[in-house]
Amino acid sequence: MLDSTHPITQHVFRASGLMDRVMSRGQKMSVSPSAVRAELLAECLSLFAEMRELARARFGKRAAFILVAVDEYEAAICALSGLGGGRITEDRRDGEGACPACGAPIAKRRPLPDCKGFEEHWIILCRECDKPFMEAHGKLASSEGFGTWAI
Repeated sequence: MLDSTHPITQHVFRASGLMDRVMSRGQKMSVSPSAVRAELLAECLSLFAEMRELARARFGKRAAFILVAVDEYEAAICALSGLGGGRITEDRRDGEGACPACGAPIAKRRPLPDCKGFEEHWIILCRECDKPFMEAHGKLASSEGFGTWAI
């Protein structure tokens, strides 16, 4: 568990927010047409820059590991954006059908099934296309990375 009084805690929470913003865009990207993928990639690039800045400014010796993991995360998101050579026209953000890039089934689940106010909230993604960036996400969450696993 994260110590709320430790000076690094606010930076771990900031990192978590940045990572989650990229993850949600990556998930959306995996079921979107190429034009939307390009827009989401542009949003992610600035988030990666913020992660790098945060790592250098606040994470000392762990910054080297974090920077490599951010590079991996960025490369995986860029690859996801470029799947289909920019010619994907199918939109699967409704959670129906198969992935427009790899043909795998689309995953659709409620993240908070028993919480009032979230009945219509869904996470929709292609688990196959998301694997590469989720691996990098896991490295950033680790104790060698930003340590967001402790939240």
